[in-house]
Amino acid sequence: MSTLGVIGCGHWGGNYVRIFSALLGADRVVAVDSSAQALAGLRRRYGAVGTAQRLEEFLERSDAKMAVIATPAATHYELTAACLKRGLDVLAEKPLTLRTAEARKLMELAAAESRVLLVGHTFLYNPAVRKLGQIVSRGMCGDIYYMKATRTHLGLIRPDVNAVWDLAPHDVSIFNFLVGAPPVSVTADGGCYLRSGKEDVAFITLRYPRGILAHIHVSWADSNKERLIEVVGSRARAVFDDLNAMERVKLYKKGISANVAGGDNFGEFLFALRDGDIISPKIAAREPLADVCKDFLRSVRTRKPPFVTAEDGMRVVAVLCAVEESLKNGGRVTPVRSEGRRTPARAGK
Repeated sequence: MSTLGVIGCGHWGGNYVRIFSALLGADRVVAVDSSAQALAGLRRRYGAVGTAQRLEEFLERSDAKMAVIATPAATHYELTAACLKRGLDVLAEKPLTLRTAEARKLMELAAAESRVLLVGHTFLYNPAVRKLGQIVSRGMCGDIYYMKATRTHLGLIRPDVNAVWDLAPHDVSIFNFLVGAPPVSVTADGGCYLRSGKEDVAFITLRYPRGILAHIHVSWADSNKERLIEVVGSRARAVFDDLNAMERVKLYKKGISANVAGGDNFGEFLFALRDGDIISPKIAAREPLADVCKDFLRSVRTRKPPFVTAEDGMRVVAVLCAVEESLKNGGRVTPVRSEGRRTPARAGK
């Protein structure tokens, strides 16, 4: 009987213990954390769940076959590599690593060991984001002009990374998913208002292929909590509002179009405003993290790639590294050093 270890059992790791205990049975889950108090709490809650205070205790078990890495981002590379080298399939939390070269090494290691490596970009399993992907892939927005994201709130400040590494991976992964490719370049500016040396607010601009622009605003210091994605196209505007429980996605069939008219060499632009319906499609009520876990188990069972692959995770890391470089260089345009494309908005999988 194979066992799954959840490495790191803080708030988010505890959610993995809860879900996998329901999917596999608590007796097939081992919680691994240096905190004896955290482990005791999980034993009280789930009874048969196993516990270990060191990763090696779990890896030495003959039934250790799968692992979830839910530790601080700076530890992801070392822990994920250790599990892959022991022949385990791995679900690693986002960001996969803090360096593009390390993310690429993990991608290559997983391929060499024939292991599953799913990166936990949970929003790509969100039914509302999948619906947004369907809207884009079916051309309901027309040609994409630009996209923008706002992800702000007070607090929940991570000690190990800045707001960019904590919050922006969500929006970068969504934008990459919608466009089907990583951005070509980025510019970024930010401020360190709450503590020195780590940006708690940032404004990021990404330039994607086909001239598509995207903008991301992240902040730990904004009293107005927002979780908003907008896609503006030639035919319509689509909005994903994660805080709107009733209407998470809306499609505004309104816009402006320009037609060239006149007989001179330059032509004259006639701008036409279009009015149309506002559509709010029905969104299935599911827990995205549970879908992440189910996809991981499906991939382990079938040996087919997960919906979010190691390559997808590596591309997000490449974007964030470029953002970090631009922040350090006063907002200088910085190329994204990443390769590969994915099919735009694979929402139907």
